Amino acid sequence: MENITSSNAFQHIKHKTKPVRRFIRKFLNDWSLDFASMLAYSFLVAILPIAVALFGILGLALKNNPQAQQDLKDKIIQSFPADNTTQSGIKQ
Repeated sequence: MENITSSNAFQHIKHKTKPVRRFIRKFLNDWSLDFASMLAYSFLVAILPIAVALFGILGLALKNNPQAQQDLKDKIIQSFPADNTTQSGIKQ
């Protein structure tokens, strides 16, 4: 093992990859992945009450207009992938 670590090729590769190794070490030491997961969780927790309020307001606004309700439902269904199981599940 000593022969490998003391070889010129190994030392050259080690020197060339030093900035990348330092970046990865700093990235992991700064808890970047933890902060990203916290941000994603906070976004999901915040989006639920917003969606409930939005659908509630739309329900009140479109209560007396069944054609607008149907148009909105059709647009929502069309926004999902064309997979038959997904669209049939939404239509139910």
